[in-house]
Amino acid sequence: MLKYKLADGSIYEGAVVTMPDGRIKTGKTLTGDSVRCFPLEPSDEIVRARKPDGKLKADDKSTPLKNEAWTAKKKK
Repeated sequence: MLKYKLADGSIYEGAVVTMPDGRIKTGKTLTGDSVRCFPLEPSDEIVRARKPDGKLKADDKSTPLKNEAWTAKKKK
């Protein structure tokens, strides 16, 4: 399954719907809960997400398809 990044930088690993205009939305079907996601680019690297104080961020187990513990950053 492909990985996508969400607007907040978190990683999404679930099913997606491609709209006729090319936008990609989360979910098997388009619903009110679907959000826009973007394919990872070659210039992106997946790194551990951190809180503002520098500590590692944990994954929220109530969102099984969204992994908040990892984020996509542009490679330097």
